[in-house]
Amino acid sequence: MLATLFQGAICLLALGVGWLLGTSPFEHWQMNLHSLGYGVAGAIPMLLMFAVTYLYPVGPLKAIKEFLIEALGPSLSECAWYDLIWVAFLAGFSEELMFRGVIQKSLGYFGWWVALLVSNVLFGMAHAITLTYVLLAALLGIYLGLLFEVAGQQNLLVPIVTHTIYDLIAFFVVRQSFRNRPNLPKLAEPTDSGISSAPQ
Repeated sequence: MLATLFQGAICLLALGVGWLLGTSPFEHWQMNLHSLGYGVAGAIPMLLMFAVTYLYPVGPLKAIKEFLIEALGPSLSECAWYDLIWVAFLAGFSEELMFRGVIQKSLGYFGWWVALLVSNVLFGMAHAITLTYVLLAALLGIYLGLLFEVAGQQNLLVPIVTHTIYDLIAFFVVRQSFRNRPNLPKLAEPTDSGISSAPQ
């Protein structure tokens, strides 16, 4: 519910900002298999980067990994698989609507590269956890912005699908990492008599 309210607010904000700037993000939305395929394929490099940085966290990457597990792990652990799909879709849809569909397109008046860089500096700042996380988010945002501009002929569906798949896999990985922590309290297992062996 919290994610729905938060991401829903981003959608409304995107529509409001788009209205003020004269940019409708839905002008760049087409549902077709070609763009859907681009979106799925586009997630592969992002997931490979996530796998490397998550499996081999060095320096500031270790702090980011611990933060994700400690901050998101408890909430994600309570979610069913369909909850994770919904939250991942909401994040991908609302953030791409705002940063690619409204901000990047509105800044296109100043030039393609200016729009790409400025919109994703803002995207990185919106993920201000640590400086390293901001930089990583900005780089991923630039990648998503390039997908929007290059793949699918400016179809917002491409970065939305890529973003959603990336978040979904990351959510499952972080949830499993939280559940696998050795210091988690174990649930009591029933004895042969059917009475719990948990200490009172």
